[in-house]
Amino acid sequence: MKRPKKGEYAPFHETYLKVVPSRGTARSLLKKTFKEFQQLMNGLPAEMGDYAYAPGKWTIKQLLIHLIDSERVFSYRILSFMRGDRIALPGFNQDIWMEEVDVSKRSIKDLMKEWKTVRDNTLFLLQQCSEEQSKFLGTAAGWKVTPRALFYVIVGHQIHHTNVLKDKYLAPPTT
Repeated sequence: MKRPKKGEYAPFHETYLKVVPSRGTARSLLKKTFKEFQQLMNGLPAEMGDYAYAPGKWTIKQLLIHLIDSERVFSYRILSFMRGDRIALPGFNQDIWMEEVDVSKRSIKDLMKEWKTVRDNTLFLLQQCSEEQSKFLGTAAGWKVTPRALFYVIVGHQIHHTNVLKDKYLAPPTT
């Protein structure tokens, strides 16, 4: 599947798309970025899951559930648009969603297991998306977007949050 062009995604998606490596297919990037994130999480002690780098910021487990939720939303949009549905889909407010989720009794390992299932489903969806379907234009949160753009947005969104995780949560404190 070809990469998206301008006009196939919302302007704010550019933040995510610009961090996607120039080489690699949507499939290879979805697999590679998940595996790299999984390795990063496997190296963390369990108690790090409740760490937030500043007051009012998400914990690592909340960051994980945000990635899971976002991928589910993006994948639903992909499915809807590749099936030719022209009904405009709503946006979602990540902060409101976070108010209604409790990850206190969940572990990083458990959340990664859930995300692996979601990622596998995204890969199955990608496998059945034809080149023609990948270019179908739908509306989400008031913006025109294609399935192929959303597959790459999933990758870029994950890379964006991986960078935040490395820079804000896992970097040694500066003095």
